[in-house]
Formats: sequence, C-alpha cells, structure tokens
Amino acid sequence: MIRISNLTKVYRTENVETVALINANLRVAPGEFVAITGPSGSGKTTLLSILGLLDTPTEGEYYFFGEEASRCPEKRRADLRRDNIGFVFQNFNLINELTVYENIELPLLYLGLKSSERKEIVMDTMNRLRMTPRRDHFPPQLSGGQQQRVAVARATVGRQRLVLADEPTGNLDSRNGEEVMTLLAQMNEGGTTVIMVTHSEEYASWAGRQVRIFDGHVVNEDIMMGVGSVQELH
Repeated sequence: MIRISNLTKVYRTENVETVALINANLRVAPGEFVAITGPSGSGKTTLLSILGLLDTPTEGEYYFFGEEASRCPEKRRADLRRDNIGFVFQNFNLINELTVYENIELPLLYLGLKSSERKEIVMDTMNRLRMTPRRDHFPPQLSGGQQQRVAVARATVGRQRLVLADEPTGNLDSRNGEEVMTLLAQMNEGGTTVIMVTHSEEYASWAGRQVRIFDGHVVNEDIMMGVGSVQELH
C-alpha cells in the first residue's frame, strides 16, 4: 500500500536550512495499524504530512498503491487524498459553524454523492459512534472526547482506506483517550489501515507495529502484540 524510499525533507528559508527527514525508508501493508513514535521535533509529523500528500519530499520516492504520488500534479494528489485518506488531528479541526451532522457529511459532498446517499451513510456512521443524539449540536457544545469522535467519523465516513492520526489523544483525558483508541482499533479491525503519530507509549502499544523516528531517521521498527497485524507487503 505504502512504500517510501530514501525520503529526505529539507525546509529552507533565506538564512536557515532545517532537515526534517533523512533517507527514511518504510513500507506499510493494507490493514496494518502502525504507530510512529519519537521525541518532539524528530520528524514524525513531517512524515505523516508526506504520507497524507499534504507535503512533498525534497528527495526520494513515495509510492501509494503502486503510484509515485509525491511527484504527481496537485490535482491528482488532491484526488488521491479525497478518495483514499482520512485525517484525525490533535485539535480536532472541526468547523464550528457546522453541526455534527454537517461536519461528518462534508467529505461526502466532495465525493459528489446524492443527498439521500449522504444521509444514509452519515446516519449509519453516527449510530456506530454513538453520536446520533448530538447530530444538531455544534462543536463548541461538545466535550473534547465527543469532538474527537466526530473527527474520527468524518475521517472514515467516505470508507477511506487509510486513516492518518496525528496525536489523536493529545488533548484528551485518559477515559476519552481510551475511547478514541478503541474507535481507531475497531476501524483497523474492519480493514482500514491506520498510521498514528503519538508520544504515548501506552497508546503506541495498541498498534501492531511501532516505527521510531529520531533526528529525522527511521531508527527501528518493532512488531508489537497489539491490535494490528503485520501482513504481506505489497
């Protein structure tokens, strides 16, 4: 599903050059649950941004379902994101002016589905995540855990094959953090590939594999006895 080879990312300003990733190599098979760990500033979020086609590498290759995606025109990259990738962020990134229903429905509007199709999918998603009673609430009226549940629903409502989660439990207490991790694990058990950046060793242990990054280098990959399982690489 994912193969990156000798990936390097350098950020340059007029006076400063910052190397965020150095010759990173990684493969992720369909259906895996991978946790990316490492200290702050190690390159975790940069790697996630490249995997999500939100950023491009300075050097190296990124193959997504066999296609060298990092060098594609922006329209093609946008189509790949829309059709395949869902994002879950630490700060939820919900639209405060939209209701729970409308936030979850938003990706389906971009897919061009009919109103009746959108309603059926959104209602099913809300029922599964126990958010139906909150359908007409706005994000500021929800707790942090509820907002993250809406964010997870939005990330998966289009049946995306890959979910990228950047510190999804970072702003939550332990109870809500456990709930969000359970949702991610359930998605993974249903066949969705999950790649999660986290500082938490406890939450990283939920993954089938841990990838550690230090100073821009992928320094090790540990197979864990977690929820995910390492499958044959394609």
